[in-house]
Amino acid sequence: MAPWRTLITAVHPHPSVKINHGATFLVTDQQGNIPVSDAGDYGLYSADTRFISRHELRLNGKKPDSVASVRLSFRHARWHMIADRVAGPDGDMREARVAVTVDRLISLHQMHEDLALHTYSRAPVTVLLEIALESDFADLFEVRYRSWQRRADLNTWWIGPNSLESRYQNRDFVRRCLVRAPAQAAGLTYANGALRIPVDLEPGREWRLCLQYDLLTSDEDLPEVAQCAFEHGAEDPMRQARSWQLSVSQVEPADIRLQFAYERAIEDFAALRLHEQEASFDRWMPAAGLPWFMALFGRDSLIASMQAMVAQPAVALGTLENLARWQSEIDDPERDAEPGKMPHELRVGEWAHFGIVPHRPYYGTADATPLYLLLLAENFRWGGDAAALAPFRSAAERCLEWIDRFGDRDGDGFQEYAPRTPKGYRNQGWRDAHDGVLDEAGAFPELPIATSELQAYVYGAKTRIAPLFEAWGDQALASRLRSEAAQLRRRFIDAFWLEAKGELAFLLDGSKKPVGTVVSNSGHCLWMGILDAERGKAAGRRLMQPDMYTGWGLRVLSDHHPSYDPHSYQRGSVWPHDSVIAAAGLRRYGMSEQAWTILDGLLAAVMCFEDIQMPELFAGLPKGEFAVPVPYRMSNVPQAWAAGSVLHMVRILLGLEPDMPSGRVYLDPALPAWCSRLELRRLRLGRREVRITVQREADGRHSIDADAPGLEVVQGTPPWLELAAD
Repeated sequence: MAPWRTLITAVHPHPSVKINHGATFLVTDQQGNIPVSDAGDYGLYSADTRFISRHELRLNGKKPDSVASVRLSFRHARWHMIADRVAGPDGDMREARVAVTVDRLISLHQMHEDLALHTYSRAPVTVLLEIALESDFADLFEVRYRSWQRRADLNTWWIGPNSLESRYQNRDFVRRCLVRAPAQAAGLTYANGALRIPVDLEPGREWRLCLQYDLLTSDEDLPEVAQCAFEHGAEDPMRQARSWQLSVSQVEPADIRLQFAYERAIEDFAALRLHEQEASFDRWMPAAGLPWFMALFGRDSLIASMQAMVAQPAVALGTLENLARWQSEIDDPERDAEPGKMPHELRVGEWAHFGIVPHRPYYGTADATPLYLLLLAENFRWGGDAAALAPFRSAAERCLEWIDRFGDRDGDGFQEYAPRTPKGYRNQGWRDAHDGVLDEAGAFPELPIATSELQAYVYGAKTRIAPLFEAWGDQALASRLRSEAAQLRRRFIDAFWLEAKGELAFLLDGSKKPVGTVVSNSGHCLWMGILDAERGKAAGRRLMQPDMYTGWGLRVLSDHHPSYDPHSYQRGSVWPHDSVIAAAGLRRYGMSEQAWTILDGLLAAVMCFEDIQMPELFAGLPKGEFAVPVPYRMSNVPQAWAAGSVLHMVRILLGLEPDMPSGRVYLDPALPAWCSRLELRRLRLGRREVRITVQREADGRHSIDADAPGLEVVQGTPPWLELAAD
């Protein structure tokens, strides 16, 4: 197919501009405004709080027209605006025109705003520049769910020359927004909810104003007013982002779509870096997504870190460290916390602070704990240094204890979940929407629930972490884990395989009844290799039926189901990470052409989205029904495991599996005709840098050229991915 034919842009239902640095982010409309609206997520946010809920620029009482906007990086955006027929001092409006350029740069807990005004009139012009400002200090959950809390203790006052403070306090919870200008901003006042500055403009001369917005969470001392980020000699604001982008592996595929999508995914990971300890920038984890999930997020960060191994294995260390710091040590039913359990989500806003939501942190996830072991095992295979991972041994042992003691709620050998209080999430797998898990008739299954992929994750975790415990000298535990995994696999096939249908059950309900709802979760089971070859291929063929595969990707729920809704969150939409995980599973079971079909559809889809960014999800409409993939209205973009799905594609196509403890790297390439060549450069394996080039020949065979100093390159499948016999 011709890649350029897919360069059609899908219309975004709520156009916005988003920039961020970590968990501090700005969302404006395309005009650069933060309008007062109950329907939008516009605002300047930090610490799970909306610090600025209105920001609108006016000249002489009228909004200038935004004629151009550009997102220069994930932290920096620029708007160019025009105001026509601006009256001069003598009332002459014939040729008076004012141009405004607005630059905004986001830093941790801060925004820098630079305004530059020019007049193109023949005579000097005096205008009144106004910035309508409001701070509602809404909790992020309020904005997300449109559930508003009344706040009485809101105050705004001058705290010094050209320094305005808005403050909110609820007992020991404090939020402060400071807006400050340099001393030369003569005549700056604040009245009727707006900053006002009289500006004398002369033709050919620029008038400039810098504003610094500090987003504070205590009554600490005022931060210094920083040097203008756009002045000559200022510290390069993108230095840290570029250092990340220079550290990652690079790809050169024959398919230009993969090239574009890969580079965009690397940029998205740069935007989503979350520094749990802000003083340390060498240890970070990916936040789940912008705008709703810029927070520590167990499941999403773990899967995204596994996907990102092919780009930069060091991502895993920050994720492992940050999650281990929050591993539960207590039993707290309100937060679904149990000893050894990994967290689901950590929030620091007002609602979490006062327990309106249990996210301080909340532990309602059944899969983050086995996924933690999977990521730790991945890190060992990619780095090969068991001693360096020794600090994680205690966390790993506690994960295993939680899996066996608490994850298996009734002692039947399977993982089950159920919330322990009414505030808890009903669904605690990756399909965690309230209606994400349904039986064949569309009803909620009886709790507790044992979904298929949870069992597969535990199977994969125990088999893959065993070599690391061997390297740590615990041969007995390694043997026990392998034996437990083999037993789980046999029980799983007996309980979950629906022999009459030749399909995999979605789950076992609270009565241990298999529920046969047709969903995409079986793709995760293929990824972990828990099925034998025959059953795995049958499950793979079921995924590729028209009720599941849309042409763009896999629906999470069959369109034959009575609750199917292609525009819903998890009842028929397409989740790119889910589809690529299934593609990885299909490849593992020798179904390369089916895997290519999924990857080709997703690459065609991503070329249609704005900025070639893979969204969190999109509608599950058939490809033939509309010319482009239809966006989901509340999708997070960028989103970590959506961006990671593109990185995962590279690993799938190359069949790349490092085994650094043994000094080997396995390659089992399967390139489609539409991507007949793929080169991966600057791949980090341990302390080595590796280059791999694969070429698909005319007869379908593959030639491999690898520059891997000191490593044995083995063409074929590694032992840990070989399928167990029935």
